[in-house]
Amino acid sequence: MKVGIGQFSFHRYFGEVTRWEQAPDIRWTVNDFMQRAASHGVKTVGVQTSYLTQAEAECLPEIAAAHGLEVILEWGHPVGLYMGLSPQAVYDLRGWMGRAHRWCYPLLRIVAGHPTLRGQEPVETQIRRLAPILRRISAEARDLGITIALENHGDFTPLELQTLIGETGSGNLRALLDFGNTVRLGADLITSIRSLASLIVAVHLRDLQVLPESIGDPLAFWPTVPLGCGALEIDGALQELYRTGFQGCLLLELTNLHEKWATQEDEIIHQSLTWLRKWRRANSSLPAVG
Repeated sequence: MKVGIGQFSFHRYFGEVTRWEQAPDIRWTVNDFMQRAASHGVKTVGVQTSYLTQAEAECLPEIAAAHGLEVILEWGHPVGLYMGLSPQAVYDLRGWMGRAHRWCYPLLRIVAGHPTLRGQEPVETQIRRLAPILRRISAEARDLGITIALENHGDFTPLELQTLIGETGSGNLRALLDFGNTVRLGADLITSIRSLASLIVAVHLRDLQVLPESIGDPLAFWPTVPLGCGALEIDGALQELYRTGFQGCLLLELTNLHEKWATQEDEIIHQSLTWLRKWRRANSSLPAVG
């Protein structure tokens, strides 16, 4: 079982603070994040390209190598391709595809949009506009030796994401399944895994406390808690994921923290990694686990 930590887990330290959060009194570099991730014993990190300075972007492989870490590049936060309405976003993505090729990073996560863009148009219209863009992008990525992983970013449900990927007709466009975003849009987690099984190459993993007043609103407060402490079916979802032959990375990604752990990203990550180790021992007979 391959486990990593996403840089977004520490978004407060990179200047992104939501209305439910308290801003820390320090700012981090990508080196600070990688040092902290390595201290938790993981070997893989998800790096948000939007958080990198120009200098960091030029020497990212060297920074990661100094900490013995593999990198999954994560492009597009917060609005990605703006549902196909931004030629500039496509241009920027192509630039990062070139970097991923030079750095020999085989997987590049991207996003099509954001929850704020959901409902502004019919989903069918957004899919129809995005499909040819993603078809071209994935073909270019294939020629560069890169797999593109499209995340359900609160913009599409997993089933809609499956439809979008299918519309591109590309075997090089796959899915990064975000467990939290799946539930935020009202989709069933285990059913979604079954539907997307053949496409999933990575996962954003977190547990949530589901507040009654947030149900149906992806922009509401969905507080993150340690794995096993929330309302998501993490145990059953992981079992289903590995039964389907999943061999990718589980990236812990924390969003707005529950008030009990409001400034304790490290504690949530520590408890979640401990939970995952126990889960792996209890499920060692599953394929790809061990």
